[in-house]
Amino acid sequence: MQDNQIPEWLLKMPKTDLHCHLGGSMRLETILEFGQKYGIRLPADSPEELRKHVVFKDRPEKSLQAYLNCIKICESVLVKPEAFERAAYEVCEDAKKETVNILELRFGPTNYEKQNLRLFEIVEATLSGLNKAKKELKMHTGLIICGIRTDMDATKKAADLAINYQDKGVVGFDLAGKENGYRPKLFQEIIRSVLKNFLPVTIHAGEDDTVASIAEALIYLNARRIGHGVSLRESPRIINNMNSLRTALEICPTSNVDTGCVACIDTHPVRDYFNRNLRVTINTDNRTVSDTTVTKELYLLTQNLGFSPEDIYLLAVNGIKASFMPNEERYPFRRELAEAMKPYGIKKPQIYEL
Repeated sequence: MQDNQIPEWLLKMPKTDLHCHLGGSMRLETILEFGQKYGIRLPADSPEELRKHVVFKDRPEKSLQAYLNCIKICESVLVKPEAFERAAYEVCEDAKKETVNILELRFGPTNYEKQNLRLFEIVEATLSGLNKAKKELKMHTGLIICGIRTDMDATKKAADLAINYQDKGVVGFDLAGKENGYRPKLFQEIIRSVLKNFLPVTIHAGEDDTVASIAEALIYLNARRIGHGVSLRESPRIINNMNSLRTALEICPTSNVDTGCVACIDTHPVRDYFNRNLRVTINTDNRTVSDTTVTKELYLLTQNLGFSPEDIYLLAVNGIKASFMPNEERYPFRRELAEAMKPYGIKKPQIYEL
């Protein structure tokens, strides 16, 4: 997909990316540079060759585990605090180039913990990169700390870290990793401190498991957003509940095809969710591994699922409303969006304002 195929209004529209993983969104050139600098062995020594190993898009094999394996190659070079700071800044820089003005980056810091790399160094370096981007690029940034489903101890550490840095740039908490067999209810006690501190929660659910995983995220973890949520279509009752509470969906269309969550973009349930007035947001998941941007994801919806410019406008509004920022801080972004769309005659559909 070339930018010259994408209409000008979409290229210039202010956007959000609320579900974006640091490790899977690093630049290929930066991965290679870090690998050489830190003596990390990589499967290739040029961006063109490395791309074959870490970009999952269009591969015949579709599975979450194979997708995660690509991310691990990218993450392998994050071994120094300076690497986290630069990687975080560059993801923001790439997002800003496609007019993303609200970026919530996420990662699991315990994945990188080593004897010579402490958890506080990892988090503070990443926050430093995000804060630098916030100032220099004039965008809103926030960090979401991920617990790792397959490691209860690591998830407890992640929860403690999230609380420690709650007022220093951490805006939310997440559970990521292998979903099937690690239902949200198992983590209720472990992340109770997160809930007691009123830190917003978003949970990967309904990507690699049934709708029961989504139900548990809502019931036991008080999730304000659901990451992916493809299996939500299995339960009209939960759809109605999420609609009533305005619980947001973080949809990542290309990634869902990559992992085999859905067969193809044409069969993605995002259109049905949108038509039911759910608070749908569109995100990248892993910019490098899925070879995507928010702009590309939105363009796919217009080309494959019949989304109109007005529909895309509403998706952008949803992203602003679903962000983990104080309500009063959202209004300037709403005004900016309206002003950007005005020259193109694109207005938000006149539905109820929630």
